[in-house]
Order: sequence, then structure tokens, then C-alpha cells
Amino acid sequence: VDYVGYLDEIASEIGVKPNIPRLFLTDPRLALHVLFGPCTPGHYRLTGPGKWDGARNTILKTWDRIQKPTRTRVVKDASQHSLSMLLGFLCLVIVFAGVFIIQ
Repeated sequence: VDYVGYLDEIASEIGVKPNIPRLFLTDPRLALHVLFGPCTPGHYRLTGPGKWDGARNTILKTWDRIQKPTRTRVVKDASQHSLSMLLGFLCLVIVFAGVFIIQ
């Protein structure tokens, strides 16, 4: 059984299936998240019986909730890391240039 297809079929019968074309006209950002994001129960709480005002925010924050548990360590500022990588690369280029000039 196709999970999303099954959910959409039941949602259509109940009257809670999101209307994607209407969402594109009223809230394009939400429509993109509903269409291309992961299927969550919040999709079926946007309209119809059991409508929930927090469903929009839940759908828009889905990726944040998915990624948060995977980011358990603090990473140094990326700009400092990039600068040190650039300096290291320049030192390496200078060393290779010196080797070729000496030969």
C-alpha cells in the first residue's frame, strides 16, 4: 500500500486533503513545503474538520525539527575555518612554486 496515496484517499473522503492549487494562490511558500516536503500529519490539519491553526508553522518548521537532533556538536565559525583553509592552500602553492623554481 502506498502510504501517501492511502492518506490522500482517506483525507479526500473526510474533506481534509490540502488543495495545492489554492495553496499556491494564497500561500506559495506553504504550498511548496506541502508539495515537495515530507508528508506530515500537519498537511491534513490545514482545512476541514479538526483544522489546527499551528499546522502551517509545523509544516514550515519540519526540516528544522528533522535536522536539530543530528546537530549535537558546536562547530566553530565557518569564516575562521575558511580563512585558515585559504592560508594553508596559499602556503602549499608557495612551497610547490619554490620547488619548481629551484629545479
